[in-house]
Amino acid sequence: MHKNNLFGLALFLVPGLLWCQVEPSASGGSGESNDDSQMSMPPQASGAFYPVAVGAGQRSNVLSAGVLVTGAYDDNVLAGETTNPIAAESVTVLPSIRIDEKTPRFGGGLSYSPGFMYYTPTTELNQVTQNAIADFHYRWTPHTTISVQEVFRQNSTVFSQPYTFSGTTISGSANPASPIVIVPYAGQITESTNGHLGYQISRSSMLGVSGSFSTYRFSNTAQSEGLDNSNVESGSGFYTRRLTRTQFVGVSYSYALTHASPFPFTTQSQTVAVIYDLYLGSGFSLSLKGGPEYTSSSTPGNPATNEWDPSGSAGIGWSRTRTSFALNYSRAVTTGWGLLGSYTADSAAANVRHQFTRRLTGGANGNYGNTKNATPLLVSYSASGHTLFGRASLEYLLGEHLRLVGEYAHIHTDYSGISALSNSPSDNRVGLTLNYQFEHPLGR
Repeated sequence: MHKNNLFGLALFLVPGLLWCQVEPSASGGSGESNDDSQMSMPPQASGAFYPVAVGAGQRSNVLSAGVLVTGAYDDNVLAGETTNPIAAESVTVLPSIRIDEKTPRFGGGLSYSPGFMYYTPTTELNQVTQNAIADFHYRWTPHTTISVQEVFRQNSTVFSQPYTFSGTTISGSANPASPIVIVPYAGQITESTNGHLGYQISRSSMLGVSGSFSTYRFSNTAQSEGLDNSNVESGSGFYTRRLTRTQFVGVSYSYALTHASPFPFTTQSQTVAVIYDLYLGSGFSLSLKGGPEYTSSSTPGNPATNEWDPSGSAGIGWSRTRTSFALNYSRAVTTGWGLLGSYTADSAAANVRHQFTRRLTGGANGNYGNTKNATPLLVSYSASGHTLFGRASLEYLLGEHLRLVGEYAHIHTDYSGISALSNSPSDNRVGLTLNYQFEHPLGR
């Protein structure tokens, strides 16, 4: 099934599950359980996102909707296109809707936010934008768990996403949900679909499989010179065993196939890894994964290059009533995300939120990606460079449904071989947002 169809199917099926689900006596889901006879899929295998909400934002079984209106100033909206920075103001209108549900067997949420961005004086950057995130898990039987995640973004980068989406896709998985190279204003579409199935074969052991498909493409070649589209198909299997009530170890095998276009380039990778997971009752979780990776890269008219490299990932999540924190790091040889050829990528993402008072909440999130060319075939092209992004925000509750948010964001890229990024690599953005939102509890 095509990924768009899969997301549509998820949108169709999940509401039915939310309102029609009958709560059984057994506990389940991917969270903590008082019944230690039931195991949850490890974050490395399930791909579940770490929670980022704090305070009243942690409510479940609610339907929320609203609208965000943002006014912002950018000091370099045409980054990469000219050597002289060009500043611009922008107004963004983003309606949003979200549904969250949790039962003993089911848990998850859907978020969707379409909108429009208007710039002045550079009106050629005006665009429609969309953000959609789905993350849910379901204990199908006492021994079988299903987990699905979907992330879709159209013309929406770290600068144009609403602050409510900041850091919401950090997980213990090694698969990044955001591009390693950030092109703030180029028209682009990012979509990633992940499905996972876990089966508990005994009280202390579980095995499972997963599959994913992601695409990353640019809609305006003039704004993305030196960057390429890509599709990634991958699959994996795992076995994990309980050591203690809070510790789990296992092994996994994964395979990925990446195609780049319009320049045809293919990379295949296979990884065998050891996984370790730790869960503590204080809301803390740690996920580690590491092992050798074998890659084979090829392009028409040239012999394939093969190599062995170390790869791995680490994820940390910590969530309390007033504070949440998530951190993910991964290292692998990969292809895609705008870069041509294969490259060794070190990437990290972090998100922290804290509720200072009932009305005041602060947050910060960031991404870092460092790549090194791993394709001797492409002597005239270098995928080596790095990207750094950071954002901080303060949210103040004006009334029951109205919030005022101030934020600052900064991005810096260093890719001398990519025209769309090399001319003026840095950008700063300040913005002020009014967020009107209401919530409606979901009944049984």
